Amino acid sequence: MKHSLFERYITNHFVPVLGGRPTLFTLDLMGSHKTPAVLELLRNNNITPSLIPAGCTSLVQPLDVFINKPLNELMRDLTDEKIFELELAADFEKWTIGDRRVMTTHCVGEAYAQFHTEKANIIVSSFRKLGLSLPIDCTSDHELDIKGFENLEIGNWQEDLG
Repeated sequence: MKHSLFERYITNHFVPVLGGRPTLFTLDLMGSHKTPAVLELLRNNNITPSLIPAGCTSLVQPLDVFINKPLNELMRDLTDEKIFELELAADFEKWTIGDRRVMTTHCVGEAYAQFHTEKANIIVSSFRKLGLSLPIDCTSDHELDIKGFENLEIGNWQEDLG
């Protein structure tokens, strides 16, 4: 993703949803995520960027750690189910690539809705275990559970800023 597209996404989609509320936005170190223009755009909209250090995305990115695998499995199951239903129909062979893309898009939407409804606790838990939605006063540091790190104590980082 080029920085100009990322800036457009932030301006047109992300900022309007947030409504000016202070927000923590976790990003990896992809070039378009850390340009001066993007970082300034985030700061100007009350969004604090939290950049994940190189090589650590697989450890602290909630989607990678807790969500992608079960969501992808659900999408695959729903898509397989739909294809099986269509194979029973005589006109399945007449479907164009576009028709199959539309079917896949519907399955992705259905999988997201189902996952969000049935597995909301996984989403909430993943952000807490990785420390992305814990209070900054260190009262919940005991909930941190990052692969490869034992007995983490982050502490109140605001006190360190003096």
